[in-house]
Amino acid sequence: MLPSAWTPFSALANLTGQPAASLPAGFTRDGRPVGLQIIGRHQDDIGVLRASAAFERVRPWQHVWPLSRDRRQSA
Repeated sequence: MLPSAWTPFSALANLTGQPAASLPAGFTRDGRPVGLQIIGRHQDDIGVLRASAAFERVRPWQHVWPLSRDRRQSA
């Protein structure tokens, strides 16, 4: 994968100068990660950080790991 392959996902925030955060949001049934992107109003970095913290409070993720390939096949 090219290093620039991710740019379509951040172009809107980059071009408009809006603050943004990307958060882990879980895993698909087959163990692939899913993310949530929060984009705020121009210069509202604090709002984006508050929204990110609120999401992490209701959906903590630090203790969650995807199933290994071996465990997915036996599940």
